[in-house]
Amino acid sequence: MAYSRAFSEESLREILLSLPVKSLCRFKCVCKNWGNLINNPSFTIDHCKKKKPPQHLIYDYGATDDAPTVTLVSDKGIDEQKNFQRFGDNITNLLGSIDGVFFIERQIDNAILCTLWNPANREVRHLPAATIDFIPFNKHYRHLVFGLEPMTKDYKVLYYDPLKEYAAVYSCSRDSWKIFKHNLDVDVDENNIFERNRIKTTDYLNGYYYWLVRENNKCRIVSFDFGNEVFVDMEGPPAGHEDYHWLANLMLLGDSLGILNFVDGFVHDVWVMIQPGVWNKLVTIHLTTRIKSYYDNSIILVTRSSRLVSYNVRTNKTRLFEFRHHGLHYRPEIGGCEVYYYKESLVTIKRQGNSELHLNHCMTRATY
Repeated sequence: MAYSRAFSEESLREILLSLPVKSLCRFKCVCKNWGNLINNPSFTIDHCKKKKPPQHLIYDYGATDDAPTVTLVSDKGIDEQKNFQRFGDNITNLLGSIDGVFFIERQIDNAILCTLWNPANREVRHLPAATIDFIPFNKHYRHLVFGLEPMTKDYKVLYYDPLKEYAAVYSCSRDSWKIFKHNLDVDVDENNIFERNRIKTTDYLNGYYYWLVRENNKCRIVSFDFGNEVFVDMEGPPAGHEDYHWLANLMLLGDSLGILNFVDGFVHDVWVMIQPGVWNKLVTIHLTTRIKSYYDNSIILVTRSSRLVSYNVRTNKTRLFEFRHHGLHYRPEIGGCEVYYYKESLVTIKRQGNSELHLNHCMTRATY
């Protein structure tokens, strides 16, 4: 009997792991034993690891009040259109997702509000105000990024301004900001470019957030280690006959870091980092339409007919999505749409006791 019961619980767990979050949230209320199983942290981790068809979350920054802000698309077409929590028209930065969680930055009057958001379970966590002032988002050299410490599953947010000697890192487990003197030396001028990725996808991989720094026809990689909370510097690909163009961008190639470098016309080179500071040129490709996003060895492009197509740089295969929207041609600042690789999860970002801070305690002062 004990063996039969253990077997049935294991079978039930496997069935539940294959279900979407929406169904799991319903089942938690149906049966107490099912709820205990689904609420177990190990179940949440295994559900994240479960291989599922890739989805893309499309956020419409210009959506009217009666239109859905979020559309989920996959190989099968348009999976769902939703009116999630409407964050207003003051979103300046949306990054993600990491295990189903996004980071949102909003500027409200002369203050900055930082928020973590899980669309699947509709949880929102506003971060407390930092004890230092933040430079507004329109200053392209300052950075607010987020990542995950893999060992502890602790979400963290980093604020960094290369013009200042101090940076700040927020940890969900501490629920506070830590101000620290950083060890990074980056000069910001017309010859040294240290800007945010113009493609608003997360340059996060295995506990590190990455930036591409271009300096006088050379490039280097700067990363932030979320575990040790320190910056790390390494060499980029060697400079060959081509320059590193200002349109060059980081991309993720599976579990490796990559660079897509504009060469000439429609020609781009794809570089892959095989170990820290060691790079190989993977392939030269021709892209004739606008790049919208990157994910898992693939580039998301926008066609002239306002549709999305993915191109896998390793397999040379393309895939056309059913979704069509004229906003795909425009940037968020003017009401366009952004495309994010998304894998829904049960990850909870609520504070212990489900307590939430008053918004007055979450506004970090913005200074110009």
